[in-house]
Amino acid sequence: MVNKMLKRILAPPPQSFFLLGPRGTGKSTWLRALFPDAHVIDLLSEATYQDLLANTRLFANWLRAVPSGKWVVIDEVQRLPALLNEVHRFIEKKQLKFVLCGSSARKLKRAGVNLLAGRALNRSMHPFVPEELGEPLDVESALQFGLLPIVWDSVDKSETLTAYTQLYLKE
Repeated sequence: MVNKMLKRILAPPPQSFFLLGPRGTGKSTWLRALFPDAHVIDLLSEATYQDLLANTRLFANWLRAVPSGKWVVIDEVQRLPALLNEVHRFIEKKQLKFVLCGSSARKLKRAGVNLLAGRALNRSMHPFVPEELGEPLDVESALQFGLLPIVWDSVDKSETLTAYTQLYLKE
């Protein structure tokens, strides 16, 4: 695995936003680098997910402890879309700024949840573009393996791409 994070062209907006895109595009890695001081709620953590699933009031309690105007990152937000009502409330009440990160816009839309009516902008993260790679693009590798960061940075691109397509694309 490559240790350095490549600089992405995507720039964060100054207000709350959804960051959506396919798995493996580097959303969480990018967020850790750009928002190192943010309060992070990682719904990929099964313990966090189960705690909030059992008692969604915990979410509001956690947000009350975050100072006004600070950033809050909610990773894998599609796992608990009902949290978006509280996000809406805390954008208004405490001027918190949120990054609502996930891999499935469809799950959010299908759930018929509060999509924040303009209080959060929309951003998408896609696979690498040649400018992000910084050196002359290996076109043959790009055509063979694609430009997903999880594959591009892999020691065994072929095996990683096979695993990705067999599991994720079937889903």
